[in-house]
Amino acid sequence: MVDIQAVKRKLAMANRMIVNEGLTELGRGHMAYHLGEGKILIPAHLHDYGRTIADCTESDIVTIDFDGKVLEGGYDEPMNEFYFYTEVFSARKEVRAAAHMHPFHANLLAMSGKGLTMTSRDSFLFVDGVPIYSGLPLYVSSREMGGALVRELGKRRAILHRGHGAFVAGESIEETISTAASLERAAKKQLYASVMGTPLGYDGSEVRKTYSKELYDDLVATDWRYFVARLEKTGTIV
Repeated sequence: MVDIQAVKRKLAMANRMIVNEGLTELGRGHMAYHLGEGKILIPAHLHDYGRTIADCTESDIVTIDFDGKVLEGGYDEPMNEFYFYTEVFSARKEVRAAAHMHPFHANLLAMSGKGLTMTSRDSFLFVDGVPIYSGLPLYVSSREMGGALVRELGKRRAILHRGHGAFVAGESIEETISTAASLERAAKKQLYASVMGTPLGYDGSEVRKTYSKELYDDLVATDWRYFVARLEKTGTIV
């Protein structure tokens, strides 16, 4: 049986990590978790209260249905752009957590039209590509738009919305935050390397030969421990 309070605590931590690890601007973004049975855990619309996900605690997590209606929690509204979550959780049963953020360097890659290339170990996680969605508005305002993003995402780990931000999907909260961090690190390295010349890329088929599920799971666990430790140092572990 799922310990919902424990999931809320972990989800709140992951939302704080998005800010703490520099994966977004101005405290914007969010991570959500699929409880199953048509229920999603997601931060409330904290901006209305002068707060951001940097302040997110267990009590700020609400339960919504796939129409965005709050079923349980101390707030009337969830964070907006929940349509990406409803659509990705519907389309991909293996996805239990997903996140949206405004990563500075990954955004620049999308805005330039360059996209992510296989230039660093962080980028190898995205050997199947990171598509760029260019639809307007620069905000996921409808179920139709959420569906379009998810179709473009396909079975991949992440997608960039040009001029807006990134969306990431994973099988767990830990995997999702690790993937989000890898995306921004890879984008940052690629952009810095491009200042000195054309970044040297690796062949995708060769990259796939170096990948194993065991290696990835170990990297996710290591990332999660590191991110938790950094929250502890800031006094925001709660």
